[in-house]
Amino acid sequence: MELPILLSGPIIRKVDPTQVYIWITTSKDFHIEADLYQIGNQTNKGDKQLQVRTKLKSVRLGKQLFVHLVHITPSQENLPVDQLLGYNLFFTRGSNRYDLNSLGLLSPDNPNSIIYGDFSYPTFYINSKAESTILYGSCRKLHGKGQDALAKADEMIAQKPLDKEARPSSLYMLGDQIYADDVADPIFPIIQEMSHQLIGDEQEDLSIVEPSLKRSSLKQRITKIQGRQFIVEQLCKFTSSNAYNHLMTFGEYATMYLLSWSPVLWQAAKEENVLYTFEEAYQNNLVHFTFPKKATSLKEHHDEYLQRKDRYHEQLLDINQFQQSVAKVRRLLANIPTYMIFDDHDITDDWNISLEWKKQVHTAPLGRHTIANGLAAYWAFQGWGNDPSRFDQTFITAMKQYFKGFHVGTPAYKYWLQTLEEFQSWHFTAPTTPLTLFLDTRTLREYDSTSKHVKWMNLIKETAKTPKLIGEKGWELVDQTLQDSGWNKGEPLIIASPAPLYGIGLIESFFKNNIYPFRALGVPVHYKLDFEAWKYNIEGFSSFLHHLKEWKPSECIILSGDVHYASNVKADVEINKEHLTIYQLTSSPMKNMSFEGLFGSLLKLIVWITTLRQKGKTVNKYYDDQNHILKESDLSHQSGNVVWKEKISYQSLEHGTIIETANNLGLLTRTNKAIQNMLLLDSNEQYGRFESLPLKKKEDC
Repeated sequence: MELPILLSGPIIRKVDPTQVYIWITTSKDFHIEADLYQIGNQTNKGDKQLQVRTKLKSVRLGKQLFVHLVHITPSQENLPVDQLLGYNLFFTRGSNRYDLNSLGLLSPDNPNSIIYGDFSYPTFYINSKAESTILYGSCRKLHGKGQDALAKADEMIAQKPLDKEARPSSLYMLGDQIYADDVADPIFPIIQEMSHQLIGDEQEDLSIVEPSLKRSSLKQRITKIQGRQFIVEQLCKFTSSNAYNHLMTFGEYATMYLLSWSPVLWQAAKEENVLYTFEEAYQNNLVHFTFPKKATSLKEHHDEYLQRKDRYHEQLLDINQFQQSVAKVRRLLANIPTYMIFDDHDITDDWNISLEWKKQVHTAPLGRHTIANGLAAYWAFQGWGNDPSRFDQTFITAMKQYFKGFHVGTPAYKYWLQTLEEFQSWHFTAPTTPLTLFLDTRTLREYDSTSKHVKWMNLIKETAKTPKLIGEKGWELVDQTLQDSGWNKGEPLIIASPAPLYGIGLIESFFKNNIYPFRALGVPVHYKLDFEAWKYNIEGFSSFLHHLKEWKPSECIILSGDVHYASNVKADVEINKEHLTIYQLTSSPMKNMSFEGLFGSLLKLIVWITTLRQKGKTVNKYYDDQNHILKESDLSHQSGNVVWKEKISYQSLEHGTIIETANNLGLLTRTNKAIQNMLLLDSNEQYGRFESLPLKKKEDC
């Protein structure tokens, strides 16, 4: 099958007055050049072509898969700021030449068009003003419930594409851009087929990585729907409970990204007739059953058949809904500078959640291989465009050499694996106004091997501590990155942390005090519920505050996702006689509502109690040098000296609650006086608005 020329993109990545990066994937190797225009108005009057130079970096990922970074720089002066810029791309291969227009993407009549209104080109702008508007969020699962919040953002821009006062200048994707460990049944055959088309026969042989896969029983089930849970648990040593269709090969990870960001492979799948009904998948023997269809297990097989069928049909409805809006998401990404950082699901659920997990997976060749594939795909589809300078030629050469043939066990393979495992520069700064520091809270962790006592009823057991999300060595790397960015102490700073520094205290305390102790009895709740908030390791939380104290930002905004609800928290912190005001804004999920069933009802009850207790109030807490968090009533008999104290207040939405659990995307509007956080919602309301947060003046800090 010959795939379409453009597979995904274009996506606007890093931009500043000196350069623009555009990311794109194609099915053939092209030389790509770009034109850049200063946009006059929406009626195409006054568009001015700018004098620019184009450099291209390309990597062959597979037989029909090439990833490109188009680097555009001005020939003389800097690029215009605070003005709409448009672009076109030109693809040359031999005597064949195409551009975005000839490929149909600049036609307003094409449902897959990437332009807004009557513009001739996709557009964006480089913001230089203190006032800024930023979209941010996380957690986008293809078969997640509800509408895609990214599509809501596209619809918002489409209403007033000329209005730069309201139009966001950047989009921050804060983790779980894909769910590698939770793949819907109906798209598993699509991933299998399209992965082979993209990569070709060169796709890696997993049985060389893990010889057990040569056994006929495992060899059959690894390619079948719902066939991978046992393999992932036993051979990868992963702990995801939804790993029935877990991505494993590089081609599978790559295909998932293409399905997430573009309608192209969806159309190809329909043309190849690989978007099956359950009955078709069953007839083609594509579904794994614990109880095969034999005379001795007809009853068990029938019951399992009905369970598989119900799950498949439900997910197919959600997938069909996703397809209807993916073209809007592609248009959004083509018209806004976008920065991305991973969380666990981009690789696998529970990634590096504990030292025990890390050691077990590292000793499992198939586990190491799968994580490396996930990281390589993250680099190619997300990380490379954040700040290309962080990936030197040595890194890119390691990727290229392995992608040439995916030969497992060769020196190129071992070097590729080592390069990914030892790389420590996934964190980065984005040249936004203010500057944004993106934190890597997955590979820079620090683990404490000493045990702590956990009390449950009248029992006291020992269990491993939760990790510091960034360890001492990690903070040194982050400090150096911030220093190298040109940011100066005392300037405003935005920090993108996948996990919130400040969540909703009552929810975190409920889990820590009432759920986490079950781990002492051998229940793996830390894997089931992801105990990874900053405050679950108070030393790690405290180190974050100490770094903020050293940086002394005149204004500190932390943007986060992960927790599947949206909230606004303001924290006034006093640490070593220094005062900090922290604004924690959280938006999640984009498309993966989780407050369902019994567990969801429990969380909603906690939310209701939290709202009643905390609305309009502040919470005062203290931390001493004995690693204790204290309430005000505890101060009279404290055993140590107070290291820092905090006053926390929760902002309410217009309808009264302090959190939003529907699919949402945060829309931060920052002026020199206040922060306004609005949510683009998956509901008829369209928007949710938090109370405005007034900013302190620099002299007040």
